[in-house]
Amino acid sequence: MSLANAENLNMEAAKRYLTTSLKREFASDNGTELNAVLPKMSPLNPQYLTKKQSVFLKVAAFVEKFKGVGGRV
Repeated sequence: MSLANAENLNMEAAKRYLTTSLKREFASDNGTELNAVLPKMSPLNPQYLTKKQSVFLKVAAFVEKFKGVGGRV
């Protein structure tokens, strides 16, 4: 998963988040799923929201492109 490597994401959480997002055919930034994917950093860190938004937009674009295709992540 080059996205996970490029963004230094938690690999297992990223796989779960992508799989769930593909199944429901959209990515969500509600709840704790996306937070679990992000690298360890304080939510008070000014870069946290930027990183969260960047990762969310990339995942949303990936899901939009591949939803309904089937297969495994």
